[in-house]
Amino acid sequence: MDGIYSACSRAMARIHLQAIQDDRMKILLIDNNDSFTQNLKHLLASSISGAEVRVKPYDLLATLDLAGFDMIVISPGPGTPTDYPGYERVFAAGRPVLGICLGMQIINEHNGGMTKPLPGCVHGKTETILFNGLKRVVARYHSLYVTKVGNGLKILSKNENNVPMCLGNRNARLLGYQFHPESFLTHDKEVFIDFALDYLGLG
Repeated sequence: MDGIYSACSRAMARIHLQAIQDDRMKILLIDNNDSFTQNLKHLLASSISGAEVRVKPYDLLATLDLAGFDMIVISPGPGTPTDYPGYERVFAAGRPVLGICLGMQIINEHNGGMTKPLPGCVHGKTETILFNGLKRVVARYHSLYVTKVGNGLKILSKNENNVPMCLGNRNARLLGYQFHPESFLTHDKEVFIDFALDYLGLG
């Protein structure tokens, strides 16, 4: 009998563990060959209790199984949005999408927006912006910027030079940050993840 009870206990433990794992938010972070990707993974995992963050390289985008993820995050990266074809399938998947830096530009261009070189590109520059009604210090690392906002997207934050710092479409569950919330130079990093979850309907 002890053997039967022991087997039942193990089975119940596996079921309980599976239930916990099924409850965890599953996030796909697509890495556009960027050095900040691991920092971004750490921020997501530390800001979202119990989150499971899987990092996959952009090179595998065409074959990635996008089903089963609660949110897809598009990482920063070198180059321009046109250097990264194939993201159409991410948007077609119908999952909430968060884009960081290049990721925001990819979201914007997918919706008909435009990106051009930024006069006096910035790398590791802190700046205070008005974000969700409050002043926030964020870190910028980019040589391109949004010059035309894509269809359906709204500017949710911009800097004093009118460079869009945050774009979104709540109904389409799309959000982008031009700045890097994961940078050590950005203050109150978790605020931006919390905002993203609420805006994308995951809060």
